[in-house]
Amino acid sequence: MRPSLAQPIYIKLMPSKLMLGFIIGVSIISIVILLYLPISVSIKLAVIALILASSTYFILRDSLLWLPWSWNAVEVDNKGQLKISNQRGEEFQPALAASSFVHANLTILNFKQASIMRALPQVILFNSTQNADEMRRLRVWLRWNKHSKLSQEDSAEALGT
Repeated sequence: MRPSLAQPIYIKLMPSKLMLGFIIGVSIISIVILLYLPISVSIKLAVIALILASSTYFILRDSLLWLPWSWNAVEVDNKGQLKISNQRGEEFQPALAASSFVHANLTILNFKQASIMRALPQVILFNSTQNADEMRRLRVWLRWNKHSKLSQEDSAEALGT
């Protein structure tokens, strides 16, 4: 039995300057390290081009949310079912992986890959003042949901099923 919620949780994702800063910072550090390596200039230029291309993609997808497949919203309904939607309006009901990370300032939602569904990219949520209460409720639900799943797995293991 899944736990039910008194009120649904709805978080509309907004462009993140913090994510933008992280991606740009990691890109710059990677390029600087690459410049000091004793390899040919043509290889350096090719790898720098790959770093810039991938950084641009992740900035557009995860930081600015401009791509059609960028995440748009995270929702947990009254029945405790997680739903995520992208900019196209497609909705997904993924299963959370145990590797999801929950902290007061950062939440990373990783999803299990079902055989019939394509792999879904993770959702990275930073705590902000705009949706602080909804983020708090989501963190509580994630911790509560994780413990209820662990107790169900423990009871199934004890029964030998």
